[in-house]
Amino acid sequence: MNFTELYFVIVAAIAFGYVLAAVLVETKIVNWLGLKTLKLSRFGLHPLLTNVPVIYLVSPRAAHITASQLLKEGKIEPIDLYLAILASNFPMRLMFLYRYYLPVLLPLIGVIAIYYALLRLAFDVVLLAAVSVIGRFRYRNVRVELPPPEEVKPEFNLKVLKEGVLKGGKEAVSFILKFTPLFLFIVYLIKAGAMEWLTVKLKPIFGNLGFNSLEITYITTAAISPPVAYGLIKVMIKEGIPVPHILGTMAVGNGMFSLLRSWWAYLLPYYLGLYPLRITAVLLLLQAGLPIIYNFTVGTALIKWF
Repeated sequence: MNFTELYFVIVAAIAFGYVLAAVLVETKIVNWLGLKTLKLSRFGLHPLLTNVPVIYLVSPRAAHITASQLLKEGKIEPIDLYLAILASNFPMRLMFLYRYYLPVLLPLIGVIAIYYALLRLAFDVVLLAAVSVIGRFRYRNVRVELPPPEEVKPEFNLKVLKEGVLKGGKEAVSFILKFTPLFLFIVYLIKAGAMEWLTVKLKPIFGNLGFNSLEITYITTAAISPPVAYGLIKVMIKEGIPVPHILGTMAVGNGMFSLLRSWWAYLLPYYLGLYPLRITAVLLLLQAGLPIIYNFTVGTALIKWF
């Protein structure tokens, strides 16, 4: 794993998100989107957070900056934030599937890629349904004062864009100063063999759950590099391993990747510096913990019962 490259990719992506978020705020696009997406409140979102799923598709960091500002101003509560972020997972999953996942895996493993995509999507559908039920009950009597549409028009000029870039740049520098020590600490743990130690300890557990040696190899490989592990799916197909077992192995492999890498490399940077520690911890539990539990539960069930 090239940690230097990973660090600069993360920092560049997050810095871009900060600048983009600041520009969206300064040009009033965020407010304009809020009015345009107000109908999304029927899906159980707080009326002030209906723009979050839309912004999330452009830049998750920008969506979190928008939500965190409302939280700081006391216009929303943490539960409102959690519901909006969970609801954003569904459109994000759809975009990821058709833009990145299916174009890569469909030619490689055929219909199994579609089965696994549906398995992943089912989790987000359940979450969206839960958010809708909770939100509709919670916001049935909520009324917010919104400015008339004529007062919320996007504003584009050099001064506004410059202000947005400068504010975003300052916030990006603040993030880098907080994130770098944490990143170096995690890299130190990995270099010291912590991840390999954990993987070795988990191998006997996977064996007891019914995974064979090839499936365990896939899981441990996926924990480090999913693209490398994808090639092993083709081997499993040639070996005649049943489709449910392949799907279960893929699910557990994804859970291992989330457990060992995804939460600190791809999720934590979105939250760090924006939210208090307690809210950051809850977001990690929701966005990383729940999928990990789902993947391990579904994966082991497919191995044991099918």
